[in-house]
Amino acid sequence: MDQARELLTQFTGPTGYFLFYTLIAACGMGFPWNSDITLITASVLAALGYFDLKILIVLAFLAIMTGDTVIFFVGRRWGKSLLNIAPFKWIFKPEKITMAENFINTKGEKFLFIVRFLPLIRTPLFFAAGSLQVNPRTFYIMDATATLIYLPVLMGASFYASENIDQVVATLKKFQFGLLGIVILAAIYFTYQRSRKSREKGTLLA
Repeated sequence: MDQARELLTQFTGPTGYFLFYTLIAACGMGFPWNSDITLITASVLAALGYFDLKILIVLAFLAIMTGDTVIFFVGRRWGKSLLNIAPFKWIFKPEKITMAENFINTKGEKFLFIVRFLPLIRTPLFFAAGSLQVNPRTFYIMDATATLIYLPVLMGASFYASENIDQVVATLKKFQFGLLGIVILAAIYFTYQRSRKSREKGTLLA
């Protein structure tokens, strides 16, 4: 968080807003920078007078949709053929792509709504959704709806609780990793159930 604060406070005015937009969009494309911490830090700086919170929220929404769209359509156009080429092989680990595809195949396209609230696997999930040829309309509806909920809550809470921001960050981490754990367990359960039904069906046909 200190790194994000130091970086964002180096610039003011349009340059600062442009840097914020660029960082958030780049995170969606796999850039190794924590987008949630950047959102929280920018909101705290808004409370201190460096930025306008409303402008930040609008820019954050546009940046998130930009990054997610790029990754989704890269996956849709080239799919797994990129996974052995740098820098994509560094961003998209095979095990993460496999996990992402299992989530989508198990829970369906509506699972994309939950992705915005999950840490670590957002980018691989959107890439997997593209490679699995998920309908772009479904992708945009789910991603945009979740983002419109996620951003105001996260950035608003960070803005109004700027004096207790460590607690906000701790609560966010607990929520995200708790949700991630639930999703992983659910995916394992439904995968097991599907596998069991397939085996039973195969036994009946034998």
